[in-house]
Amino acid sequence: MTKNGDTGFASKVTPWLDGGSMPVRPGVYERRPPAGPFACWDGSRWHADASGPAEAARQTRASRFDRAEWRGLAEPSVVPCATCRGHGIIDRGVDVESGADLIDECPDC
Repeated sequence: MTKNGDTGFASKVTPWLDGGSMPVRPGVYERRPPAGPFACWDGSRWHADASGPAEAARQTRASRFDRAEWRGLAEPSVVPCATCRGHGIIDRGVDVESGADLIDECPDC
């Protein structure tokens, strides 16, 4: 299936999946009402719904809707990683005791 004008994805997408099953990988997914039209799955919860994929990748609040049909890309996306938001690193601040920076490479990139 390819973009048909009503999705924000310009790539092939998967079939619609039941809202009771959750994605295996973190990332931005298209969702059907009452959620969506897009939301980011972080591996444990849906983030707030958004009007497009890039906006969904920036959301940090939890979605009001846990169960809604969803579908994802069948090939890699140009949308930034949902974990690091495209930075390639995770900055966890500074260790209080040692003063060391707590910066790690993104585990999902």
